[in-house]
Amino acid sequence: MKKIINTPETFVIEMCKGMIKAHPELDFIEKYKIVKRRELTPGKVTLISGGGSGHEPAHGGFVGTGMLDAAVCGDIFASPSQTQVYQGLKAVASPAGTLMVVKNYSGDCMNFNNAASDAKEDGLLVDAVYVNDDIAVKDSLYTVGRRGVAGTVYVHKIAGAKAEEGASLPEVKRVAQKVIDNVRSFGFAFTSCTVPAKGTPTFDIGADEMEFGVGIHGEPGRRREKLQSSDVLADTIVKDLIEDLKLKKGEEVALLINGFGGTPLQELYLFNNSVSNELEKNKIKIYDTLVGNFMTSIDMAGASVSVLRLDDELKLLLDAPVSTPALRKGSSSKEATDALAAVKAVAKALASAGLGTLSPAAVVADGATVAAKAVSAVDKASFAVKGKAKVGETINTAAFVKWIDYMADVIIENEVHFCEMDSVAGDGDFGMSIAKGFKQLKADWDTRVKTDIGAFLKSSGEIIKEYCGGASGPIWGSAFRGAGKAAEGKEEITLKDLGDILAAALKAVQDTGERSFGRGAVVGDKTLVDALAPTAEALASSAKAGEKLLIGLKKGAEAAVAGAEYTKSIAARMGRAGTVGERSIGYPDAGAYGLGVIFTQMANQLSKIK
Repeated sequence: MKKIINTPETFVIEMCKGMIKAHPELDFIEKYKIVKRRELTPGKVTLISGGGSGHEPAHGGFVGTGMLDAAVCGDIFASPSQTQVYQGLKAVASPAGTLMVVKNYSGDCMNFNNAASDAKEDGLLVDAVYVNDDIAVKDSLYTVGRRGVAGTVYVHKIAGAKAEEGASLPEVKRVAQKVIDNVRSFGFAFTSCTVPAKGTPTFDIGADEMEFGVGIHGEPGRRREKLQSSDVLADTIVKDLIEDLKLKKGEEVALLINGFGGTPLQELYLFNNSVSNELEKNKIKIYDTLVGNFMTSIDMAGASVSVLRLDDELKLLLDAPVSTPALRKGSSSKEATDALAAVKAVAKALASAGLGTLSPAAVVADGATVAAKAVSAVDKASFAVKGKAKVGETINTAAFVKWIDYMADVIIENEVHFCEMDSVAGDGDFGMSIAKGFKQLKADWDTRVKTDIGAFLKSSGEIIKEYCGGASGPIWGSAFRGAGKAAEGKEEITLKDLGDILAAALKAVQDTGERSFGRGAVVGDKTLVDALAPTAEALASSAKAGEKLLIGLKKGAEAAVAGAEYTKSIAARMGRAGTVGERSIGYPDAGAYGLGVIFTQMANQLSKIK
């Protein structure tokens, strides 16, 4: 792997800082990785979007006049956390309300939906639309359904233009949904991409092969084929787009030829010629064309085609002025220039007053420092473990805390391995996503409440929910919170208690799915539930049979491994592999497999804790 990089851990933050230095009309809230407009338009409906990084210029590149007010940046290919999105909603809160533009991926839906729920409890006006333009995913049985890909750019542009007009939140949402209903996309790839933390391609592909229907996270496509010429590709893709969108002769469309990051612009223009010719052959009129990198997949070679059916309203909004780092049109660039001049004037005034060049981002950083000082003033007794670790037929709080510390070590040690397991049918980030959360948990170990097992689990869940990437944040965070509620006030737990704790964790995970997608995962969906549910059942059965603690734990771990093994034989219906369906057969679900590894090593370790 050859990349311009310092460390994978600092990659996203340093990238965002570089963006802000190139475009000082924007601001960066580093603590929560939020790129926002430095000057918000008073009284306007605000737009917020985001997702995993690695798709640049999406999403920070579309922050500015006429598009987004803020973009929340997750780690590479991992959704931003619920906490990040919540802070983003607060940063752009408007009396007119905020519209979230969410790409239809499980992690994005979970984190944005749950953040909106928190924001609404605070009295903020929030609504959302969900972009699902990728026709490569056709099976409606997949709970998440079609993926949100490059068509999202049109949603940002047109909804942003409507908001600039001073339209109400329902009106902005209406036009955003109108775009979603009328835009379709399809992509292909000649190579995989390389996630910095993994260091190797997400999938292997032959020199004479291509992935047809690939996702923007490096997921394998609908099928693998031999390389095709530009004209043949265009013919196939345009036919599928016309059929799915039910385009009729004489209709007008906007056309987006989107590169995935590794394809030269000359090839994109050549491909645009092929696609445009096919549309013209089918008597479809092209009103506007965009060619370039707008929604990428790091360094993947390949492209996607997006077609948006237009009417007079959408054409007017498409033509409206816009000024962002990645898209500029019309006269609104003057507004950005004026805003920059105002920022420089404020900076000069601050410097003259001896306050330096204090920015909103610096204020946030200072706020974090103040908060840290406040925490240090809290009674330290709640952060310390009472007594020595004891393990017999019960586990006391001190031993349990050490046990979870060991769990974090297992996850961190298996980071790359879990990514490799996820790269077959997922997007290769599972290990990185959960390891990030547990690394932060260990870093914040001394600030976790350890008065009892329940308090410790809930306190740990706060870190996991915020720092685990993608869908892992809400899933693992809710599991820890649910487990903590089941163990509330308990300073010692038995085998039966452990079964109850895991059962509560399972329910919390399913409740999170219910809030996000309308139903929670069950055994047979090919998710971590296939390992978690049998483990909880095995512990409960062992406790009911009166078996020893360590025997019950061993049986629970064996049930997790068996559950993960079972996922090899089934097609995914939910979760990270849901979009590739039967292509996931023969491979275990990465989350279920990971639980098998974690529970096995934890069962072996417990008797060694002192």
